[in-house]
Amino acid sequence: MNRPGMKELAQQLGLDRSTISRALSEDKSHLVARETREKIRSIAIAAGYRPDLTAAALRRGRSQTVGVLVSDLGNETFINVIRTIIASLNESEGVPATIPLIAETLDRSDAARRLVNTFLSRRVDAVISLASTEADRQILDDASHEVPVVLAVRSLAALSLPSALCDDKAGGALVARHFAERGHEVVCQVQGPPLAATFTNRAQGFSEICQKHGMLEVPAGLSAQRATYAAGKVAFDGILFASPRPTAVFAHNDAIALGLIEAARQRGLAVPGDMAIAGFNDTQIGRVLATPLTTVAYPIEEVGRHAGLLVRVLTVDPRAQVESKTFVPKLVVRLSA
Repeated sequence: MNRPGMKELAQQLGLDRSTISRALSEDKSHLVARETREKIRSIAIAAGYRPDLTAAALRRGRSQTVGVLVSDLGNETFINVIRTIIASLNESEGVPATIPLIAETLDRSDAARRLVNTFLSRRVDAVISLASTEADRQILDDASHEVPVVLAVRSLAALSLPSALCDDKAGGALVARHFAERGHEVVCQVQGPPLAATFTNRAQGFSEICQKHGMLEVPAGLSAQRATYAAGKVAFDGILFASPRPTAVFAHNDAIALGLIEAARQRGLAVPGDMAIAGFNDTQIGRVLATPLTTVAYPIEEVGRHAGLLVRVLTVDPRAQVESKTFVPKLVVRLSA
């Protein structure tokens, strides 16, 4: 099948060739009236016309792609933040679409390094990291000298990069205050992997309020190997055999919380009767449990939209002055705690 050229399309539509060209251009389509532009594109695509986006990108000096690092593609919060980022990047009419190249690190620094280098070799316009750990500082710092690098969800204590974050410390404090208000005296937190500042900050916020209200944390320093359901189940033994046994547990994300709840159920313990459990993120599954999960609602829309804004600004002008923002989460009280 022979695809039509500009001349054939112009003859078929009875329009000037330059109008056809502008309407089909990713860069100049805004110069053509919307109704005319949509008519031209509809007929052109039906006739088999496809624009050469690669050639257009080479002319602009941009690839219209961004590299997105995520630690766990099974994490609902990460996926929803990515969706919001991409929607933010592509919300302007008449601007070429930006395509995400999404890759999973599983919190392995060797994987993060390899993936960032792959992104750079593919000439991405920016890198967005939702997977940053302190072990990734050097590779992200190096990458930031080539393309804009934006942090979302996870911060880096040792590196200052444009960021869109949740106030994780405040989120941990919200849970501790809730436990104090419910009269708990012995509590516990099951932390996520300590290399991620997200979990370090949640732990700090929780512990500070526990100390303020005289609540005892037992056992101290309990953490899950990964921020997953399976790791939460494994971590439960550390709580079960603690002395004194905690009456309330803060899991650093909902997946860990679900693992704890299942482990408690298997040992004949009732939630919240024998042990209150709270999570973080407000994922869908936590809302539909037989005993709905008390949790901290993550500010997904705010974090995702601001991360997208940072990328939009910095890909146009890498030296632009941009503002990093941290958004406040909210406690959602349900039946588990």
